[in-house]
Amino acid sequence: MQETMPQEIEVRYILPAIRRELARIFIKEHKLSQKEAAKILGLTEAAISQYQHSKRAKEVVFSESVVNEIRESAKRILDGGKSRQRLIAEMYRISGMAKVRQILCDLHRSQSKELENCNVCFDEGVIAVKTN
Repeated sequence: MQETMPQEIEVRYILPAIRRELARIFIKEHKLSQKEAAKILGLTEAAISQYQHSKRAKEVVFSESVVNEIRESAKRILDGGKSRQRLIAEMYRISGMAKVRQILCDLHRSQSKELENCNVCFDEGVIAVKTN
C-alpha cells in the first residue's frame, strides 16, 4: 500500500475546506450570489452549492480563530478586485498557518500508524532549500 503524502491530504481536505469557508463567508457575510462566489473561487455553482449543503469538504472543521483569518482573507480578496492572484495568495497564507498545518498533520497521522511520532510538517530543518 502506497503512503499518502501530506500534500495529497492538503489537496483532498485542507484546500477544499478553505474554499468552503470562503464561499460561506462570501455568500452569508458579504451577500454575494453563488454565481459570484463561484467565479471568484474559480469553481462551478454546483460546487458552491455542495459546500453550502455540507456535501463537500465536510471532514475538516476549523477553529474560530482560523475562520476569523479566512474572514480576513475574504475581505482582502474582495478589496483586491477579486483577482486570481489575491485568491492564490490568501489560500496560500491560510494553508500555511500553524493551526491549519496541525490539522493537516493530524489527518496524515490518522491515516498511517507508522506516523504516530512524525513531526515533518513542523521540523523546518528536515529539508534545506538552496536559494541564490
